[in-house]
Amino acid sequence: PAVWLPYNKMGRSGTDLVVCDQGGKFGPFDGQMLVGEFTDAKVSRVFLEQVDGQYQGAAFPFLSGLASGVVRVLFGPDGSLLVGMSSRGWSSLGTKSYGLQRVRWNGTTPFAIREMRAKPDGFELVFTTDVDPATAGRVESYAMKSYTYLYSNAYGSPEIDLKPVTVTGAIVSADRRSVRLKVDGRRELYVHELRAEGVRSAAGAALEYPDAYYTLNRIPR
Repeated sequence: PAVWLPYNKMGRSGTDLVVCDQGGKFGPFDGQMLVGEFTDAKVSRVFLEQVDGQYQGAAFPFLSGLASGVVRVLFGPDGSLLVGMSSRGWSSLGTKSYGLQRVRWNGTTPFAIREMRAKPDGFELVFTTDVDPATAGRVESYAMKSYTYLYSNAYGSPEIDLKPVTVTGAIVSADRRSVRLKVDGRRELYVHELRAEGVRSAAGAALEYPDAYYTLNRIPR
């Protein structure tokens, strides 16, 4: 797979896919995929890149608290996201049996990790707004671990072969929109789970979703 959606952490039943191609009308996420999630009644976000001809990338939490199990996601002509929902046949965390909701961008850019890119010595995080250099440049603001899954005929799998990944450096870019993480202990074909709980924006805001899950199929050379 290009990207794993870690079970329970990103959901349990992925459904529809749509590319965000709205020319900024849906916020700063053009070029990324939005993925419906049935059981948890939410929509996730996926950033993709290619390394040595292999697709890989990061999954991020995005929209939660929808009314029912998400089955269909589609952009309308005004740049809003239409979400079709039903809990028929299975249960979801939504409180309704079915529904149709429209999600519009309110014009305020959220503080989020927009991209997570693989680099030869670690990862690069690209943010939607300026970061606070003091917190974003501190290695203690980040925690990482890696794991994979067991292939079997059973439903799902626990995380297996779990190991810590050490962040040894965090360098904030001159424009304060990205951070280069130097990381020891990366492994190809493993999910690399990042938690950036200590990072703050230039305005002092915390990340609404500090988690990211990068599927590292290839380490750039």
